[in-house]
Amino acid sequence: MPKGMQDESTRTVDIIARLQDRLERGRGAEIRLVESILADPHFAAHAPIAQIAERAGVSEPTITRLARALGFPGTREMRFHLAQALAIGGAYLRESSPPPEDLPVTTQVVAKVSSGAHAALDLMSMALAEIDLEPMARRISKASQILIYGTGGSSSFAAVELQNRLFRLGLHVTAHTDPQLQRMSASVLEPRAVVIGFSVSGQASSVTDAVTIGRQYGASALVVTSPNTPLAAAGDALLPLTFKEDGNLYKPSSTRYALLAAVDIIAMTTAHTIGPKVLEPLRRVRHSLASQNIRNPDLPIGD
Repeated sequence: MPKGMQDESTRTVDIIARLQDRLERGRGAEIRLVESILADPHFAAHAPIAQIAERAGVSEPTITRLARALGFPGTREMRFHLAQALAIGGAYLRESSPPPEDLPVTTQVVAKVSSGAHAALDLMSMALAEIDLEPMARRISKASQILIYGTGGSSSFAAVELQNRLFRLGLHVTAHTDPQLQRMSASVLEPRAVVIGFSVSGQASSVTDAVTIGRQYGASALVVTSPNTPLAAAGDALLPLTFKEDGNLYKPSSTRYALLAAVDIIAMTTAHTIGPKVLEPLRRVRHSLASQNIRNPDLPIGD
């Protein structure tokens, strides 16, 4: 068995990538078999071996040889991982419906992205209608230290962006996107500190761990995540993320707009809680940008 392919049943294997690689390195009957599997992976994962061989025009031993060439002990393991690949990313193995011919692609892209953003913001607005964030905003405004955690693309972006919003209010705030730094920094917090954790799925273990560790040492915790998840249960207060994707695999997730709304809601609620005292640090930040010839007061602070 090739190096690094032991214990395949204990981890997720990208069998699709391995099959695509065999298209480049295989020959004859094996290539026909791989092409048949990739053309209909659902059939290959669930149909009897005899039917798979018949459809591809190969012998049954060819399927066994392919399984071993892919690093599996036999066809059962190969088909298990094929089914697993379908469960994880099956939608990406099917072509989306072609766009209507009467609209330019650019027009469709603009419409889909814009409508997705509007939908995400509308859902967030409805979800937060009954949420009172002022108590947590007061804790943030009086915190000796604020640590913000997010792991992954959108959640990391949200964590760093909230740091950008809060330091301008004169608050002592740091964002951590590295899992080890999240846990370590949480372990040295004090009771007047506040932890803010972001996770779209609510399953980011490092963020949940850091929130739990911080609370162990007396820090307060606000979590921005999906309800009924491990992270949601770990915090003192929950800002619920409510979103619904449209299934378009070519479009980036509109959840990012919901996260950005959450960032601005936290920042603005905190600014109102602090009151006029935030104006002086904001003035200083604006003044510091004058050296870069950013003098137009209508421009956002920080480009």
